[in-house]
Order: sequence, then C-alpha cells, then structure tokens
Amino acid sequence: MFGQHRFSAVVHLAATLPTAFRSDPLTGGEVNLSGTMRLLRASLNSDVPRFVFGSSTSVYGNSVRPPCAETADPLPDEPYGASKLAIEKILELIPGAYSMETVSLRIARVLGPGAKRTSSPWRSQIFERQRPDLDRLTIPFAPDARLSVVHVDDLARMLRTLVEVQSIPNRIYNSPVELIGADEVKRLAEEVNGWQVSMGMSHGGPAIDGTRFAKDFDFVLRSLHEHMSTPIT
Repeated sequence: MFGQHRFSAVVHLAATLPTAFRSDPLTGGEVNLSGTMRLLRASLNSDVPRFVFGSSTSVYGNSVRPPCAETADPLPDEPYGASKLAIEKILELIPGAYSMETVSLRIARVLGPGAKRTSSPWRSQIFERQRPDLDRLTIPFAPDARLSVVHVDDLARMLRTLVEVQSIPNRIYNSPVELIGADEVKRLAEEVNGWQVSMGMSHGGPAIDGTRFAKDFDFVLRSLHEHMSTPIT
C-alpha cells in the first residue's frame, strides 16, 4: 500500500483487545507493540506527515477514579493498557527525531450498533430494536456505576478531526465522553428501544475528562439519548 499510494495521514486503530491479550499474551504483544512499530516505520519511510494513534483510557487503569484529564498519572493494571502507554511514550519522541507529527487519542468505552464480535455485546445491542431472536440483555455494571462512554459515530468525527485539522496543539488527548449512570443506560434501553434489561455488579472504572479535545477543536458530542432515538439505516 505504501509503495502504491501517498498518504496525508495514517490512523492506527488495530489492536488485540484486553480479553484476547490475556488469553494469548505473545500474540497480543506482537500486534499491539511490534505491529505498531512496523506500521510506524513504514509510515516514516514513506514520508507520511501525520500518525494518529488509537490509544485507550485503559492507560488510567480499571479502578474507580475521579475525572482523569491527560495530566493524571497513568496507572495501567493490565497488558493492554500498558502496551498503549508504551506506544504513546514512543510517539511523543517521534516529532523531535523525524519530520512526522504524532497524536494519541485515548479512547473511552465505545458504544454503537453493528458489532459482530465483541466481549461486551450490550454496547451494540442497546441500539438494536426489538430483535426477534433476543428479548432481553444484560448490562454488566451495578446500577450506581458511572460510565464514560462515546458513540462510535462521535469517535469517527474525532478521528477525522485529527486527520484534517491544520495544527494539533497537544500530543495526547482523551476522547470527549458522556459520563452517564449505568441505571440511566438501562432506562434508555428499556424506554427507547423496548428491551428488558438486567444489571450486573461491576464498577464503571475511571471517569474521563475529555475537555482538552473539546476546547482545542470546538467539538460537541451528541448525547446517548439522541443516538439511541435515531433510527438505524
């Protein structure tokens, strides 16, 4: 691809996710670390001017924490988050050594329709109305859990912004999020889409502060209610 085309930017989102990483750590390391380095080197060799990295709010760990801005201490507590943090640290050095601009977007919990394979099916199912093969779903969080969520369409707009904007003031951004109670997600799924929803006992992990991105790029999220109320075409 690099031999046949010229690219104004590379957006790198491929990764082995946490559950798969734990079950096959060697492959997880190859994909998340070695694979990223190969793509980065290919981008540098082809004079790609901008590299956008899909990082993760997993760099803050999985414990409940007050809203984490980009200045909060990263505390990854599993290999997936640690691999994302390692790549971030390397990318921060690239602009000083090469003629490439880099930026890492720490992506929060993504919701949206159409997922085919996922260890968290509720993230997609809450948008799929009245499926005849499924009449109830489980949201694995306690009712009082606070979730930092972003809809996949809003995430796509963020990535497009990082590709197209003329200048990027910071090297690391949290994705803007909606901080919403798990009980509110349950209510929306039941009232808007007609699901029967049961709850689990998990906490929601750290709260995420995405105001840096919102301020730097005048970015406004749509609410989860708006997304769930929009017919899927």
